[in-house]
Amino acid sequence: MFLETLLDVSSGSRHSRYFNQTRSYYLFRRIRIIAFLLALIQPAWFLVDYFLLPEDMLDSIALARVVGALGCLFLSLWSFKRYSLKFAQLRLVILVILLSGFQTASSTLLLIQGYDSNVAGYHFFPFMIITMMAIFPLAISEALCFSLGVLLIEFVTQLLRGTVGDVEAINSLWLLAVLGLIAGWAAVNQLNMLLGLYRQATRDPLTGLSNRRQAMDQLSLDILQARERGQALSVLLFDLDKFKNLNDSYGHAAGDLVLKSFAKVMRKHARKRIDLVCRYGGEEFLMVLPRMNVIEAKEVAEVIRLACHTEKVTAPNGDKIGFTASIGIAELNNSDDIESLLKRSDDGLYAAKNAGRDQLYVAV
Repeated sequence: MFLETLLDVSSGSRHSRYFNQTRSYYLFRRIRIIAFLLALIQPAWFLVDYFLLPEDMLDSIALARVVGALGCLFLSLWSFKRYSLKFAQLRLVILVILLSGFQTASSTLLLIQGYDSNVAGYHFFPFMIITMMAIFPLAISEALCFSLGVLLIEFVTQLLRGTVGDVEAINSLWLLAVLGLIAGWAAVNQLNMLLGLYRQATRDPLTGLSNRRQAMDQLSLDILQARERGQALSVLLFDLDKFKNLNDSYGHAAGDLVLKSFAKVMRKHARKRIDLVCRYGGEEFLMVLPRMNVIEAKEVAEVIRLACHTEKVTAPNGDKIGFTASIGIAELNNSDDIESLLKRSDDGLYAAKNAGRDQLYVAV
C-alpha cells in the first residue's frame, strides 16, 4: 500500500489523462490567482521603496517592479491550454522565473549602489518563492525540480555577488533546502489527497472503472478537444446480454462477478491514459476512444466482443458462467453534442440487440 502510494505521487506519468487534466486546471487556477495578486502587490510596494531606498535608485527599482508586475499580469490572463499538464508546469516555471528574476535584478542594483540586500525585504524573496510551492499539488519529481531550481538561482545570485562560501550565504542555502523539503512534502501531500478525492468521486466501487458522472464530464471535454484539434472521436456503448436472467438464475453475487470480469476485459483492451472506460449504469458500459474513427472503433469493439466468448466466471454454486455483449458504435460528427452522440450510440446498441444480441452495430 505504501509503495503504491509512493509510486502514485512520484510523477504524473502514472496518472490517467483525465486526472492530469483535472490537476492541470487546479494548478492553472492557483497560479492565475497568485500571479494576479503579485501583479497588484508589486506596484503597491513602491511606497515602501520610497521610504527605504535612496532617491537615485527609485527609478531602477520601479522599472524592475513594473516589468515584474506586467509579467505576472500576463500570466494571470494567459488561459491557453488550461487542461494541459505541460502548460501548467510551464506556467509554474514562468512564475518562479518572474519572481526570481526580479529578486536577482533588485539585489544586484542594491549591491552596485553599495546597499545591503536586506533593504526593503529583498533578501527574503527566495524564501517566499520556495514556500509558495506548498500551495500547489505537485509530484515528488516536480517538487524536487522546483526546489533545485530556486536553490540554483540563489547560488548563481550569490556567485554574482561574490558571497559564495560566506556563513550567511551558506545559511541561506541551508534554510532554503529545509524550507524546500517542508514545502515539497506539503505539495506532495496535496497531490495525494487530490488523487484520493478524485478516485472516490469518479470510480465505480464495484468494477473500479470510471463512473457515469466522470464519463459525462470527460466526454464533454474530449468532444471540445477533438473539435479544436480536428481529430476523430468515437464511443462504444456496451450492454451485457440477458443479464437479468443471469442474476435470476445464479444470484446477484454471480452477476457482480460477471460485471467485474467484463470490466477487466474492457480495461485490457483500452489504451492506457488515453481511452476512458466507464460503467455507464447497471450492466451498461461506455468506452470513449479519442483520435479513433468509426472503422478503428469497430475493430476495438469486435476484439472486446470476441474476448467475452473466452471469459468464464465461477458462480458461488460452482457453475461456470459465460457472457456476451451487444455494442453500439458512434463517431462524432459536425452536428453532434454529447447528448446526440450518446443517443446515436444507444440507437446502435438497440439495433445490435434487436439483430440477435452478441452483435455490434455502427449508428448512422
